[in-house]
Amino acid sequence: MVIWGIIGLILIGAGWIPQVVEIIKTKHSSLNLGFASLYTFGSLALTIHSINLGDLPFIILNAFALFMGAIGLYYTLKSKKTKKEVKKFLKGLKR
Repeated sequence: MVIWGIIGLILIGAGWIPQVVEIIKTKHSSLNLGFASLYTFGSLALTIHSINLGDLPFIILNAFALFMGAIGLYYTLKSKKTKKEVKKFLKGLKR
């Protein structure tokens, strides 16, 4: 039944909203870079899949998750700590 999809959409969306509001207010994300990247790109893949299925509650949920994940990823990438981690990772690849 579609109602369960809508209920799930509302609950998951409600869970993300306070976190994203905090990220935007502080302009800082403490999300792990790996998690933020995988979550964002996974949500993108699920959004595309949902569109192919034509399942509206899942399209909305996954598009919302993609948007929320992208905000977290953006602020994670802007973090000085993350920039240091990326530089360290890239140095390790050069060896």
